[in-house]
Amino acid sequence: MERKHFLEQENGKNSFISLLKGGAKISELKEGDPLDIQNTPSWFTLFAELFCNIKDTLEKIKSIAHLSREKFSDTEYGEFFYKTIVKDIAKTDSVLDCFADYLKINSPIPKTNTVHILLEEVLKNYENVFGEKKIKIFKKQYEESLPETSVHDEQLKFILNSVLQYAIHSIPPHGSIGFLTRFFEPKEAGEEGKIHPESDGKYIEILIAFTGYEKESDPLETVLVNPPPRQAGMDDFILRLAEEIIKKNRGMIKFKVDDEKPITLISLTLPIERRKMVHYQSTTA
Repeated sequence: MERKHFLEQENGKNSFISLLKGGAKISELKEGDPLDIQNTPSWFTLFAELFCNIKDTLEKIKSIAHLSREKFSDTEYGEFFYKTIVKDIAKTDSVLDCFADYLKINSPIPKTNTVHILLEEVLKNYENVFGEKKIKIFKKQYEESLPETSVHDEQLKFILNSVLQYAIHSIPPHGSIGFLTRFFEPKEAGEEGKIHPESDGKYIEILIAFTGYEKESDPLETVLVNPPPRQAGMDDFILRLAEEIIKKNRGMIKFKVDDEKPITLISLTLPIERRKMVHYQSTTA
């Protein structure tokens, strides 16, 4: 009864139903979308192009100087001319590089799309496993402009990797898996209030649905204490570690099974980051 209510809540707008039926009003990420392109300021791009043009010009001057040094009747002067040009070009190059690094560390770039970037990165690591088990990704629905989460990038990557490992071990050969992300406020969605009393009530949800074992499902704690035979052992421990990190970050994980499919559903609910997050380009690149 509890499971039925969980799947049918929100007047049919539940994210689980949206993923399974494809009814979510969010854009589907297409293969080849440039997830790693950040909102680089336009003026910085112009400066980068200018620097490239200047450096190309300096290289041409250096090449011409190299070819011209043998044209001088005074060989010694030709060599002096070449070395002087090369030395001045090296100084100019150094100044340009220094100025470029200065612009990088003074040009904050908005941190965006992190959840999707990390999810795609983790999925890429399992491409060979998907191929060996012939697992098909039946759907990817990523919400546009998904807010950043307050969970640190490395912790989020660990969570996604752990849950994906659990899913892969559950999915039978020729099985399938799908992903959905969304932003929501529980009170507006008709769900229970704040997931954590210290949060501001705004969250993102990462939903992973996959074909797996058929079993009457309980809340995550019960599932982990009494896992089905296929999940006993290390898989259980992996999911517990992910749960621990999620709870420390004021989030929540739900584990359900849709008996009609049957499909296992894992929902990761994480608080959003209220601050405007930025990052800077590396000066070593």
